[in-house]
Amino acid sequence: MYGALKRKLAAMWARLLPSTDDALHRSRVGLVIATCLGLATAILLLILVWLISGDLQWETVVAGGVFCLILAGIAVLARQGHGTVAVWLLAGLLAVLITLDAGSYGLGSPAAAGFVIPIVLAACGAGLWAGIGMACYAAAAVWIIAVAGQAGWYVPYGPFDISHLTFNAPAYTVIFLLVALIVGLWKRNLTTDRC
Repeated sequence: MYGALKRKLAAMWARLLPSTDDALHRSRVGLVIATCLGLATAILLLILVWLISGDLQWETVVAGGVFCLILAGIAVLARQGHGTVAVWLLAGLLAVLITLDAGSYGLGSPAAAGFVIPIVLAACGAGLWAGIGMACYAAAAVWIIAVAGQAGWYVPYGPFDISHLTFNAPAYTVIFLLVALIVGLWKRNLTTDRC
């Protein structure tokens, strides 16, 4: 029974990917499609949780629906032969959304940890330097959020604490750069593509 289910899932996954002999292109498309499917599933589960808890608002359903349509569009773009463009669109979109969320709630919330997703996506899909670039963007965003909160330039939903500037921002910077290096160098060693 487990073997049959595994074969069915493998066959479904194979149908989602383009039929090409270019393993790099196929894996890049798979990366984008898997990320889009994972994010859409997470959105649907969050909406379900908020529905059950009574916290669901109609704006959330509309925003979730629009975001799922955008994800579907990016997945289709990747499948039609534009894998690198799709990687950049998805990583960029996620980076902007995470920046807005982390900025809204401050560095006391776990939102900034989400930057790991576009960093890994960029490093796997576009190479080492793309991952490092995304890590630098994420590090700059958390430092700006920390400095702006400390200076009182804005008031996030979560209260500012000095540890956001003295611990969280430096720790996130190290984590982001290490993730970019680990994933980017691993990808570089696995492929002949020296992005």
